[in-house]
Amino acid sequence: MQYFTLIGGFTGFVLAFLVSLVAGKNLEDAVFNATISCVLTALLFRVFRFIVEYCAKQVVAEKARLRDIEKATADEAPPPQESMPETPAQPAA
Repeated sequence: MQYFTLIGGFTGFVLAFLVSLVAGKNLEDAVFNATISCVLTALLFRVFRFIVEYCAKQVVAEKARLRDIEKATADEAPPPQESMPETPAQPAA
């Protein structure tokens, strides 16, 4: 996750540059389009990273909360008692 924004910017640059060249733009226009795309894609990847990290933190917090609730209910409830299996009454001899 350290280089997420960098990878996004590079990906945006390469894709926009290639698409511009395939579309028949001259080199200066292709580089200009790729530069703008690089910045915008890097920002989009940064927002996406923020959303993913936020969701991951929420999941961890929710699991910790559920674990605490489960632990609290386990402490309050008495331990289950083992019941002896019932044996049929034997007739007296």
